[in-house]
Amino acid sequence: MSIEITADFIKKAVNQKHPNSAVCVELANKIEVHAKGIMPEKIITKRRPSESEKVKDYRREIYVPITKKAIGKVINSLGKIRRSQDWKIQYDADSTPKNIATGETLQDYCEVNYPGFQSLTNWVFAEMLKRSLIDANAVCAVIVKSLPASATEYIKPEVEIFDSKQICNYVPGEYYCLQSTDVVAYNGANGRIYDGKVYYILTDTQVARIEQRGAAYVPTLIYDHNLGEVPVVKVGGVYFDRKNNDIIQESFIAEMSPYLDEAVREYSDLQAEIVQHVHSEKYIYTNTECPNCKGSGHVHGETDENGQPKVCHRCKGTGNIANISPYGEYTITAGRKMEEYQLPTPPIGYINKSTEIAKLQDERVRNHIYDALSTVNMEFLAETPLAQSGVAKEVDRDELNNFVYTVAESLIATLDRCYYFICHYRYSFIVPDKEKRNAMLPVIAVPERYDLLNSSVLVTEIQTAKAAKINPVLTKYMEIELAQKKYNADPEIAQEVETMLDLDPLYGYDQQEKMTMLANGGITERDYIVSCNIAQFIQRAFKEEREFIKKSFSEKRKIIDGYAAEITKANAAKSAIEIPTIEE
Repeated sequence: MSIEITADFIKKAVNQKHPNSAVCVELANKIEVHAKGIMPEKIITKRRPSESEKVKDYRREIYVPITKKAIGKVINSLGKIRRSQDWKIQYDADSTPKNIATGETLQDYCEVNYPGFQSLTNWVFAEMLKRSLIDANAVCAVIVKSLPASATEYIKPEVEIFDSKQICNYVPGEYYCLQSTDVVAYNGANGRIYDGKVYYILTDTQVARIEQRGAAYVPTLIYDHNLGEVPVVKVGGVYFDRKNNDIIQESFIAEMSPYLDEAVREYSDLQAEIVQHVHSEKYIYTNTECPNCKGSGHVHGETDENGQPKVCHRCKGTGNIANISPYGEYTITAGRKMEEYQLPTPPIGYINKSTEIAKLQDERVRNHIYDALSTVNMEFLAETPLAQSGVAKEVDRDELNNFVYTVAESLIATLDRCYYFICHYRYSFIVPDKEKRNAMLPVIAVPERYDLLNSSVLVTEIQTAKAAKINPVLTKYMEIELAQKKYNADPEIAQEVETMLDLDPLYGYDQQEKMTMLANGGITERDYIVSCNIAQFIQRAFKEEREFIKKSFSEKRKIIDGYAAEITKANAAKSAIEIPTIEE
């Protein structure tokens, strides 16, 4: 049974919260404070044992979001999913009906003319990726912000993401009421201008834009999509719980939050510790009695507002003062009698403060961030190099790829549904047959090869592999991967390096090993010459041979062997020079 969007239904929907709302918002807040650099009030404002109010307030004032960078690195790395070699959005051009106008196909709209982002893919990696990692219970709603101006104009549905705190109420499969971040100005009864809230209500037949006007909620746009489904999809994450006939999920990076919380807590303490150690504190021994209070520390006969003896304003209640001459010099009064207390040497100095606790705290903060990154198998993103970190471990590529694959699979599942709803919004009237509309949808395969590891990690892996003397074929492909990574912006250099490694017949052997094999007849002279001169041979081939990179392996090897033959011929010519004999 379809829901009718009436005035009573609107008022009820916008003023209710789903029973799962509080839990979903709490789960999102745990990640949001770190992802957006928001100060976690509970962590920072909680007073430490034996901490003064002054120090606590100071910590709050100087808060720095040090964990934001760690979350940002993870999100940036996951953004490389679209750079995978096997990332493709494939359309079947033959499946597009002929009655769809030129320039108005699903591919034209979603890949070239998508509002605000040019393509739907751009929107996914610019906005949805980050917001879905923060709030796994957020939803993507396919809405209409304006109706076509003419009968020939195609409708332009847009995907908008709504966080848990923006979800008012819903019944899965029936309707969603969502509060937009947009506001609309309206005139109040007193003549003043107010900002009204904007809501979207989506059912299986309609989508409506609702604007607040004081106590009233006015539908300003209602569109009959008649999809038979509510055009809303949850962004998804990891299963957390099931309550009130709905599944609650948590972020794929939720396990980072406990370690990031600890990093924030201890960094705040570190800031206070550093400030207390960075300023030098002077001490002064004095036996000069305060002339104002006669050494009592209080003003005789005067009381404060609480009826207590008033503290002497000159000595601040100590009863002693430090004598300073008009020239800023301290005047120390030594004991006049042998039995009197003698001042230490020197009587003025600076307090020596230990910095060991500050060093320990700094190390602990870094370790917490490292541990947070390791929960998603991205510890290689830590600022402390793996080779120098005392807690570093070898990067587990399988676990890393499994994590990234899971995120990519979730993104593509959501993206598929967005394409589905957009397609049916736009073409349901032009292409009445649902099966034909479904045939227009693109195919998006989940990538399986990801380029996430940075160059330093790859170099470390290559060094370890060579030290362990593993098969040279494996190290060759590791070096090819490094070249592709390092020269991603200049593929010609990467191709040159890859070709050089591929055509070197003695890759992995040092010069001494090559000479030994040549002397023992284990290799040919030509292979030896090619291996010794491979770098200059490849450079020459790229300059002299047209489209050398596109040739087959045998064609490339033939050219390189030709260069080696030139050296063999030149060496033979030198050996054949006749040595003149002495005539008798």
